[in-house]
Amino acid sequence: MLSIVWFTIGFALIAALYTGLMFKFWAIGFVLLLTGASYAALGGYTVASLRSVDRANRRPTSALFNIIVAVIALLGLWAMFYDRTEIRGIDYVNLGIAAARAEFNRVGERGGLISVAGNIFSAAVYLPLINMIFDWEKWGRERFIVLGLVIAGMLGLTYITGGRTALLIAVAVAAAAMLGRGAIGLPRLPSFLTRARLIVGGIVVAILFGAIFALRATAFGAASAGDYLSQLCIHLAQPAIEIMAQCYSIPYSSGLESVDDVSNFGTAVLLYAFHVAWVGNVIIVDVNPGVSTAFSGFQDMFLSRFGYQLTATDYDGYFIPAAASVVYDFGYLAMAIGFALLGFMLGLFQRAMRAGNLFFGRVAFCYIAAALLLCVLISPANLPVLLLSIMAISAIAAASIFARALGFELVFLKELPAREAGR
Repeated sequence: MLSIVWFTIGFALIAALYTGLMFKFWAIGFVLLLTGASYAALGGYTVASLRSVDRANRRPTSALFNIIVAVIALLGLWAMFYDRTEIRGIDYVNLGIAAARAEFNRVGERGGLISVAGNIFSAAVYLPLINMIFDWEKWGRERFIVLGLVIAGMLGLTYITGGRTALLIAVAVAAAAMLGRGAIGLPRLPSFLTRARLIVGGIVVAILFGAIFALRATAFGAASAGDYLSQLCIHLAQPAIEIMAQCYSIPYSSGLESVDDVSNFGTAVLLYAFHVAWVGNVIIVDVNPGVSTAFSGFQDMFLSRFGYQLTATDYDGYFIPAAASVVYDFGYLAMAIGFALLGFMLGLFQRAMRAGNLFFGRVAFCYIAAALLLCVLISPANLPVLLLSIMAISAIAAASIFARALGFELVFLKELPAREAGR
């Protein structure tokens, strides 16, 4: 939990410093709010951790189980792709992922059974991702099959959705799983990861984020990377209009197109991450007209299907830090209680994880930890892919419990590999 606290405070300080130096907008309220929220979570975690499990149960999952889940996720991706291309007529090949995403949003119609099943089960790919980080050293050569399927699933989900959210969630879930390894006494980094590889992986993710911006710039006809950066800045600056006037001065121009592209799309990634500083700073002093921003994703996915109409706010389309969103919706006391409850749940699931429970322990711990990490950017309840993955994993958990009741055990390894047993 302390690692999450330091990450939250560190991110808030870096984001505030960046926006202060770039735009002379000093988001002190944003820093204080995220610091307070992280300490509220730490308090809840401390209470839940008063009783700890003396000895951690490190029973590994079966690689076969994770291969099956990853294949299910790939079948879900196929269903999504079939629905969008054959049923809705979206031409991914000729349009490209950015324009295809825009076309899908324009069509905006509810999908049928194929679409629903595809969206839910494609998001199950996060389960083998979690287990791969925990159990990598316990598996044999089949672990490379799991790795390949997970990478294919993540890239496919990113391609079909045409956004950054799937990758962002994957980074948060993977980081949470590494924290979980530390909580049960394992080295935080699995053997396939070194510090150098972790840094390289972070750079690759940043490049992918920048590449998505480049694809969108091309799809929407931006004259150059600098022109797209100015347009993006103007859009993101709307909650703090004093920033907007500076947007035309931030593009970099050296005369070398390749250098300018790298610089400007890199700046776009930073702006997209750090615009939460001014959005968070502005929204906590605004008046809520009686709408919800912290749970709008949940409402859109479920309640809207029953005729519930969502009310637009001035902050739609922006990342709102979860703490600021809850303050805007319900007030400071609700924010403190909410984050204390998240911390308490993390401590509770950490104890269950150490006791050897897979779904109520390991998986739940990783999702709460990932949610706390994502809270610096957005309310986790506003991430449809995250909510869909929870639904998919809940269905898989129910199926595994039913199979176990019938005498079938696919989830856990029955015995450790010889090389592990001999240690």
